[in-house]
Amino acid sequence: MLREKVQQEIIKALDQLGLKAEKVEINYPEANFGDYSTNVALILRADPNLIADKIDKSMFEKVEVVKPGFINFRLKVEELTAPSPGASHHPPPKGEGKSEKILLEYFQPNIAKPLHVGHLRTAVIGDCIKRMLLYLGYHVESDTHMGDWGTQFGYLILAQKKFGEVNEKIYAELNADESMRDAAKQEFVKLEQGDVENRKIWQSLVETSMKEFLQINDLMDILPFDHHWPESFYEDKMPAVLETLKKCKLLAQSQGAQIVDLSASAKSYGGSAEASREGGEKQGLGVAVIVKSDGGTTYLLRDLATFIFIKQQGFGKHLYVVDNRQALHYRQLFTILKLMGQINEDEGTHINYGFISFKGEALSTRKGNMVKASDLIMQAEEKVAKVIAAKNPDLKNKQQVIKAVTKAALKYFDLKHNRHSDIEFDWDEVLDFEGDSGPYLQYAYARLSSILKKSQITNNKSQINSKFQIPNSITATERELLFKLSILPEVVEDALKDYLPNILAHYLYDLATLINKFYHESPVIAEPNEDIKNFRLGLIAAAKNTLGQGLDLLGIKALEEM
Repeated sequence: MLREKVQQEIIKALDQLGLKAEKVEINYPEANFGDYSTNVALILRADPNLIADKIDKSMFEKVEVVKPGFINFRLKVEELTAPSPGASHHPPPKGEGKSEKILLEYFQPNIAKPLHVGHLRTAVIGDCIKRMLLYLGYHVESDTHMGDWGTQFGYLILAQKKFGEVNEKIYAELNADESMRDAAKQEFVKLEQGDVENRKIWQSLVETSMKEFLQINDLMDILPFDHHWPESFYEDKMPAVLETLKKCKLLAQSQGAQIVDLSASAKSYGGSAEASREGGEKQGLGVAVIVKSDGGTTYLLRDLATFIFIKQQGFGKHLYVVDNRQALHYRQLFTILKLMGQINEDEGTHINYGFISFKGEALSTRKGNMVKASDLIMQAEEKVAKVIAAKNPDLKNKQQVIKAVTKAALKYFDLKHNRHSDIEFDWDEVLDFEGDSGPYLQYAYARLSSILKKSQITNNKSQINSKFQIPNSITATERELLFKLSILPEVVEDALKDYLPNILAHYLYDLATLINKFYHESPVIAEPNEDIKNFRLGLIAAAKNTLGQGLDLLGIKALEEM
């Protein structure tokens, strides 16, 4: 990658001056200042002019020092590595040769409950992270880890026995009735103990729900999951975990329950990029319940068994895409695993995300006021259909386009936000075809396709490549676009540092905006100079290729026409 080449030149210059930095950070300044910038002189409290003088200038058009001590770099045009217009944007071999396997866990629906908007968040974020990891060459596999075990199934079994059916309303009413709590707990304990009737009801609920849940892959263009290891999969693996906890002298009795007391921990094992922001290092992590007083196992015990099993399968890293409410749970999980000697630094990471609300009201399954995923998608399709009918009533394959634009609108709205933030859903923002939205990016791609189609070389890759030669003089926008096209792999790498898809989303919006500026400033088909025209056509093809690759990384379908 270009950034790595610039970084190496800086390190060489520092070596010549007898200086060494633990880390040389490279940033993207505003385009008029250069392509890259570093603050290494400020960090080292060194003279930036001395460092700049030692830089090998062979790959740079300009190396400039600006106050208060930044060093800016502008590459020579021939150094820009935009992908060949007629070829696919090959990712760098970032993960090549790595034996480490990564398990990415996301989606996690609970059996016998409908999919809601929260499930869309974890699925969309997890899917994007998986796509980016695959793009950089990492060995990553996904797991749904469906919730098919636990006290909530006591409520479901109780509902089936009392009313002969299970639905959202009945579940919500039973859950809200305090007098039903003990009965529900006992039904789950009977399930764990192998009660024939309860097992039969549970199995029926699981089979029905599995069929519905896995529609998410088609419903939102989510990559197929590699594994389906639900909570019940770990039923026979929990006893060994309890034995290990006892051997490590971590398990204690408290009011009939079996616990691990973390309240006195002076410092917990963070295990996530957000650990320092969660707090709790000095206060301790409270009491972690492993087995309840009624004998029922807990989600925490199953997660301990899960992590140990996953590690035994050869996975070196376990990533959990789960909402903010579970922050304490994962701090407890990683801390207990650390005390058991089962985890090393960075082997477990909680990729948390905020809530989505409508008109300021948070979604909640138990309160019975959640927004179903299917209802949201259906409503979005209706709104998209109206927009497309107004903008392009003669569009071919209209239904396919409506579905693709709907998915793009919903996905991009989620992914463009920092995952830590809570989101208030706004239809105007989601469906803004001319603003920072999924449809806007799709339209930019379709516009590029239209230009190439008019040029009559859209399918002739060899012809595009043979004509893509950079003229002696190009506009500032054309040069900026060339650079922007060359850094997609770097952007993906940045997005994965803290698993923030919004970094990629913002890059693609900026790219689409720059593309729009380019073809409004510079005539392409109408350009009289044949060399300049061919260059611009090649630039259009390269832009289409990169934008299409970026959309695919977000899980959004690129459309030739809309």
